Amino acid sequence: MSNPKRQHDAIAKHVVEQLRHAGFKSVESELRIAGTNSRPDIVAWAANEDGKVVPWVVVEIKSGESTSKPELVLPQVAQYANTLGTVDNYAVIGAKWFKADRSLRRLEPVIGPTPPPFGSQGYVDDPAVVAPLLTNWLASLTREMAPRELGVALPELEGFSVSKAAYWRAAMKALADTTSRSGFAQHSSSPLLAALVARLVGTRLEGLVLDPFSGVGSFLWAVADRAREAMERGERPAEVSLYGVELERRTAAIARAIGQLAGVPTEIVAGDAFHVGLPMARVIVTAPPLGMRLPQPYELLNGRVTTDMDLAAVDLSLRHLEEGGRAVILLPRTFVNRASGEAYREYLANQFRVGALIGTPRGAVPGTSFAGIVLVVDKGDEPGETFVGQAADDDWQVQLGVNGPLTKAAVDYLDGFSEMWS
Repeated sequence: MSNPKRQHDAIAKHVVEQLRHAGFKSVESELRIAGTNSRPDIVAWAANEDGKVVPWVVVEIKSGESTSKPELVLPQVAQYANTLGTVDNYAVIGAKWFKADRSLRRLEPVIGPTPPPFGSQGYVDDPAVVAPLLTNWLASLTREMAPRELGVALPELEGFSVSKAAYWRAAMKALADTTSRSGFAQHSSSPLLAALVARLVGTRLEGLVLDPFSGVGSFLWAVADRAREAMERGERPAEVSLYGVELERRTAAIARAIGQLAGVPTEIVAGDAFHVGLPMARVIVTAPPLGMRLPQPYELLNGRVTTDMDLAAVDLSLRHLEEGGRAVILLPRTFVNRASGEAYREYLANQFRVGALIGTPRGAVPGTSFAGIVLVVDKGDEPGETFVGQAADDDWQVQLGVNGPLTKAAVDYLDGFSEMWS
């Protein structure tokens, strides 16, 4: 008895070959469609009459099934076509090709795929066109997180002429989609929280920006977005460069590849932040690993010793923060009331300006159920009052958006108004 998956994969491989022979340069198998659970068997891209590359072909494959009722496959083909906006839509049943009519009501037998009428090469200005390819790329890299660093490069998009800006936005869309997937959330942060952290950097955005626990780089990329937006507005922001450290070598390699698109100088290194030579930085943005204890005791700035990752990560960050710099750190809420950290919190309040504590509700951090706190510390400023805010469970995305009321109040307090708001 034949293996159905092996048979399906064999047919898929042959379908890809036929599409390429017909003139389609870019063909992808099992494409992930953001925001849905849909994964079409085969998608191929081609140019439309305006020269823009668009998803042109979708193919649904059924192996070992009767071809007497191909219309049974039509609802699935129609769903993919409506989602992707494809022009030519097929079902391949066994080894036989069927093509849907334009109304997606009938499937007619055909010899094979119709060649792209306007060719397969063109330009892309819509990030949504490229994002699924990058989502597939990320998914393939994260399925097997190897213990050693392997070569990771951005996918080559044959036939695509993509602006760097569109490629960057596509990478961010793909990263956001992949963040919510099991096994990857621990290496990234939600786009909303990353944007919040970057916004809270406020007027201190200049010089080297360091993330000692960078994962795939979510916080650094949000900072890069802020720098790029300033340039697009015609402003002349201070020079910004990014530096990330990530323990997991494959994740560091993924971040390094994405960093090629960041638009600002970027360096990502693989290693343990507690044992590599971290540079001094004007800004630190980071989210230390959750629920971890250090294997060896760490001496804090106040002279006490701990194996608590949260305390040690905050301390490490402040050691490498320049005078006049700002650290924005996402931590579990327990950081502010854990008895073992009381002495260190008192030390922070007396030696630094703890500018803000902003609470996030449970579930705001992907892949976790913990309630978070965003800690903002300015080094070299006089200790003083702390802005305290808590996002409500029902509309935290609005409150903590880059222009949300809670975010704006925090930024105003940190860099503008002198009154404390809570």
